[in-house]
Amino acid sequence: MFQRILVPLDGSDGAERAIPVAARIARASGGSIVFMRVVPALAEVGTFAAGARGTITMKSEIEASEKELAGAASYLAAIIAAYADELAGIKTEMDVAAGAASPTIFSTVRHEHVDLVVMCSHGETGLKRWVLGSVAQQAVRHSPVPVLVLNEHGMVPLALSAAHCLRVLVPLDGSALAEAALEPAAQLIAALTDPVQCELHLLRVVDLPPAYGRMKSQAHISDSMQQEARKEAETYVQAMAERLRETTFATCKLHLTSSVAVSTDVAGTIITQAEQSGSSDGYDVIAIATHGRGGLKRLVMGSVTEHLLGFTKLPLLIVRPQEAETRGEEQGGTIPVEGTGVEAQTWPGLL
Repeated sequence: MFQRILVPLDGSDGAERAIPVAARIARASGGSIVFMRVVPALAEVGTFAAGARGTITMKSEIEASEKELAGAASYLAAIIAAYADELAGIKTEMDVAAGAASPTIFSTVRHEHVDLVVMCSHGETGLKRWVLGSVAQQAVRHSPVPVLVLNEHGMVPLALSAAHCLRVLVPLDGSALAEAALEPAAQLIAALTDPVQCELHLLRVVDLPPAYGRMKSQAHISDSMQQEARKEAETYVQAMAERLRETTFATCKLHLTSSVAVSTDVAGTIITQAEQSGSSDGYDVIAIATHGRGGLKRLVMGSVTEHLLGFTKLPLLIVRPQEAETRGEEQGGTIPVEGTGVEAQTWPGLL
């Protein structure tokens, strides 16, 4: 269960949308919440002028930094008071720090033994987001614990804020990396509602190119191979569902379902399946694993998880597998589709 939850706040109303959700999880698990505010670090001065002028400049910088830290502490205290009803009976702490937002938050996660981060993404787009990034995007690559990201512009599902049936979709690709999202998804379900009333859906998107593509590597992918790949995927998700019934969910009657889709647009297919055009058949949360690969490979190949973060309005439970699991699969990036002679991309490896 999630016993220690971190809620990063930046002073915006959007960020505060994470508070009721974190409170509900903490209350259900008997856990505590750490509210955090990060302020800019004291600017480094390359050259200090000798004499009184340099001393005055440095003193003013320190005073400004201390004022910001004090203001951040006052803000967090006011937040805890404003949400007193939601936080009743829950142990709360405040953490104010100076530095760059993302590294400071994830350093705190490690030092404070946090096991879940609940935050709201501002969903910035365009040049500002590309240059500066965002804490949510950095969470995808670097958070050592699961992160539940709420979209500032999306509705918080009823299942996350009240007693209601929770429906969670977990995209899988046949790799152990992708399966790392299953246990945290189970913990989220257990924390938020009675598992008997909930649904965990396993979705396998088979990422194969069209049967009649122009590239030489696509020349031998026939319709029969596509069908065989789908069959193998169906066997996999059904076996995974059965395994979960016998292990993780052996003591409860959680409704486990599964489906398979064939598409080269993995992220788009996941969003379509999860949101179901706003119908009652849509899901409340997408739980997905990633292992934070960066550099040129991520830039060229793209990232399913980052695409979801940028385009879905649903909450995302993002899980970065432990390093031992990551090292075991990061060298490959593909898995064989048995019986076809074709290798399908393991898309958690695209991040």
